[in-house]
Amino acid sequence: MAKLVCSKCDHKESVPMHCGKEMRKEGNSLVCWMGPGCGIQSIPEHCGAQMDLVE
Repeated sequence: MAKLVCSKCDHKESVPMHCGKEMRKEGNSLVCWMGPGCGIQSIPEHCGAQMDLVE
């Protein structure tokens, strides 16, 4: 399972789910596996910076 990780403090969070599956990174957003027309959200921030998606 992929995780969202803070590059500054190594804090980890689960990747948000949409339509029963993990969202994927597309540009600077998280997108539903079915595409951006179904669901899209900003990548969370931690320690003042965007978190990294680690597979």
